[in-house]
Amino acid sequence: MKVLWVSLVEFPPLCEKLGKKAPSHCGWLYSSAKAIMKLMPKLELGVIVYSYGKKFEEYEVDGIRYYLVPTKSMTKTDKKQIEACKEAIIRFSPDILHIHGTEYSLACAALQGGTRGLPVISNIQGLAGGVARYADGGLSLRDKFLNITPLDFYRGTFTLNSVRSFKHRAECEEYVLRHTTDIIGRTQWDHDHVISVNPNLHYHFMNETLRDSFYEKPIWDLDRCKRHTIFVSNSGAPLKGAHQVIKALPIILREYPDTVVNFCGSSVMNNDFKSLLRFQGYHLYLRRLVKKLQLEDHVRFLGALSELEMKQAYLDANVYVMPSAIENSSNSLCEAQILGVPVVASYCGGIPTLVEDGKTGYLYRYEEIEMLAQRVISLFGETDLYELSKNERKTALERHDREKNAIVLKNIYEEIICLLYTSDAADDR
Repeated sequence: MKVLWVSLVEFPPLCEKLGKKAPSHCGWLYSSAKAIMKLMPKLELGVIVYSYGKKFEEYEVDGIRYYLVPTKSMTKTDKKQIEACKEAIIRFSPDILHIHGTEYSLACAALQGGTRGLPVISNIQGLAGGVARYADGGLSLRDKFLNITPLDFYRGTFTLNSVRSFKHRAECEEYVLRHTTDIIGRTQWDHDHVISVNPNLHYHFMNETLRDSFYEKPIWDLDRCKRHTIFVSNSGAPLKGAHQVIKALPIILREYPDTVVNFCGSSVMNNDFKSLLRFQGYHLYLRRLVKKLQLEDHVRFLGALSELEMKQAYLDANVYVMPSAIENSSNSLCEAQILGVPVVASYCGGIPTLVEDGKTGYLYRYEEIEMLAQRVISLFGETDLYELSKNERKTALERHDREKNAIVLKNIYEEIICLLYTSDAADDR
């Protein structure tokens, strides 16, 4: 069987060959590729991946064939992109085209690149259509207007445009959903959204495989963590809700005045000229909010973290907080659970599929910073979190079992091929 994936990220072996630094995000996709290839030794895997280069390139690394497609815009498909995808499909001649992520131009280009008669399956990741209405994270018009930086003018990254930017991606996503026969999802939220767009979709449920190091020891231990430390894994956009944690922090400090929040993401507190030039509007908003609430000694921004650095940040934390306005299935939350870190998460999107309140974490409404604060305070006060940690790990290890997830994917591929051959045989009759 030959399967051609469409991916938004270059896998680490390809990055190494090209002399580039591997991206810190989406390592789970490469883990999934390794798992399915281990299960299906005769599988031939190809990957179409976007590139900022000017020409179509082809490489083979560790048994995977890569096709680098020049991409000018992540939201607008162009003729050159379509032609490059068509060339990749012709060269690889797949039995199945598997798109990972529905909301980007590369997915549309692959579908327009000559997929007639070729089975196409798409994996839901973020669902831009469902995310768009929450994209500004509840920021007021005043906050959006007063926090504009030179970089916003240069790149068009105004928080005023946050909802509009997701709408562009939603248009691409709708095209993909309407031109795909099979879809892979993992929460009730994504199921309900995609079926609303295209009721004829054949929905397959499959959990995701996480990054390799999160299956390995060490795991979280209350006696080894840094007490009264909170970890938030994303502070890059309003919808990720970092500002809600900052707003809740003064309440937490009344009970635990030594509390520190570690954010993964660019430091908004740096004062050097280069850092200030790199600020986007949301960075400026966070900076001003920290200063307004006089929290400089209690907030740290750790920068971009590698996989191992990210894992250590989880292990250091007393509590992991996922404060997003919307998520489908947060891999960061799942990584915290598989390590056994006590989790507090906003009740949104597909998160109730991942967190059973009081058993595998705690939930609160996104807007209710008071509830967020009290959940954290309660966990800080616990001297025995063994049962919660054990429940989280047990649930996450079952949900993200690499071998089981690979078997599910194998069965999906075989089912699609079987239906195709059955249909072709019926047509011949």
